[in-house]
Amino acid sequence: MQLENAVPLRWPSGPLEIARRGKSEGFDPEIRQTLERWHDPAALEFLNGTAVDCIAISWAAGLPADAEQQRTAGPLIDAARRRNLAVVGWVDGAGDRKAAIAAAKTAGIEAVAIGGAAGSSDLPAIAWCEREDVPWDSTASAVAIGGNVWPGVNMASGGGAASAGPTSVPWLDSNGWYIQMARARLKAPLWLTFDPPGKGEAVLPRSHVKAICDSEAAGGRWVISLDDKLRSGLAAATPAAIEGWKQIAAAAAFFKGHANWKSYRSLGLMGVISDFAGDNFGLTGEILNLMARRDLLFQVVWKSQAMEQTFSGLQALLYTDSTMPDPALRRKIADFMEQGGLLLTSPAWGKEGKPAPPDFETQFDVSVVGKGRLAVARKAIDDPYEVAVDTQFLLSHRNDLVKTYNGASSGCTRYTASADGKTALLQCLSYADGGRAGLRTIWVREKYRSARLLTIGGQPAPIDGQPSDEYIGAEYHLPANAPQNYVALEFER
Repeated sequence: MQLENAVPLRWPSGPLEIARRGKSEGFDPEIRQTLERWHDPAALEFLNGTAVDCIAISWAAGLPADAEQQRTAGPLIDAARRRNLAVVGWVDGAGDRKAAIAAAKTAGIEAVAIGGAAGSSDLPAIAWCEREDVPWDSTASAVAIGGNVWPGVNMASGGGAASAGPTSVPWLDSNGWYIQMARARLKAPLWLTFDPPGKGEAVLPRSHVKAICDSEAAGGRWVISLDDKLRSGLAAATPAAIEGWKQIAAAAAFFKGHANWKSYRSLGLMGVISDFAGDNFGLTGEILNLMARRDLLFQVVWKSQAMEQTFSGLQALLYTDSTMPDPALRRKIADFMEQGGLLLTSPAWGKEGKPAPPDFETQFDVSVVGKGRLAVARKAIDDPYEVAVDTQFLLSHRNDLVKTYNGASSGCTRYTASADGKTALLQCLSYADGGRAGLRTIWVREKYRSARLLTIGGQPAPIDGQPSDEYIGAEYHLPANAPQNYVALEFER
């Protein structure tokens, strides 16, 4: 089974899912009926002609219902295979792994997703884990990571108003920063597992589309998980559910058709070095999250791989780990700084060079070292928001590669390039609700030979860059009918 570009859909059905969910709050006869109907091979009908080519079914959870689930899933598995759908058996809880794998092989399942799996000699394995237990060096067919958020603007409980961050800009939840961090280390394809918000409320199809875009733009793949209301509607073939599913399927098809984008490298000028372990994960991870919100483009550098990586193309490095790098890496970082780069770091680094205070308030003491600058925090770094803000100011907006105008305030961009450098890609996401926006402008520093606009469900269209009145580079004015939540600009040098 080739998982590199598979489009998986979580397929909750049958006795095991009923047993798992039967005691949970909100479980009602309608949900039970849907779980029963999805266990019927006829439920696969709505997948015809879509990009979804893999279903992930519950297979074992260490419950008495395991045996009944596996016994009754045969017709569903056979029907899926006749439709050229791969089937992944999901194993969690205290299930007997060896027995589950043996039963999966007998049933004709192509792969199993199992916690901590290192692989199987006769059945491909997907390593399934939570964020804190990722087998970074796994050779499994794919790594599926849980513990993620439902992407979108975070709504405050009760009042319905969006929660705000320190800037009073609505807070958004995104997995993009984490995906970028994980992909810098993982060699296997990365799957993200998360479910729609619960409480029995319908989740709009466009929210599912945002979840797809959030994962795909960063280089991951969401194991698509539909909310209960939509799954019930699809089981009953209601027009509203079918139309909603078409929107979701269109997004899945769009990204499957651009699978090569996952191999593109970040064009960010800021390198963030960390071992992403323990407290360092919490601090540096949140800094990445806030950088992404501010469109501060970055590249992730794992400390364990830093000596083998080049800092070429970077203009700044951030190092906030609680322990200092070993002598060899410290020397490499110092060389980068002395040759003209900016280093932002904690007090443990120590001060050096000639003081050069910036003309704005910052938590860092800045000095000139060689041709570059050293910014050392005055006290232990404990506020990710302040770090993200200060980093952007010290790097300076003069070094921005991309600017967006008249777009939604709650969004982020991804700017990447192909390995040969001939193609660049700018993906713009908005997490605010609403289908269309007014005229928007995207400025790009580099001048490209040509560009085209890509949207989900639309045809690629050439778009001309106009000289900017304020900056070098070019401005691209999006048409008024361009979708608000996601657009991509593909540039050719």
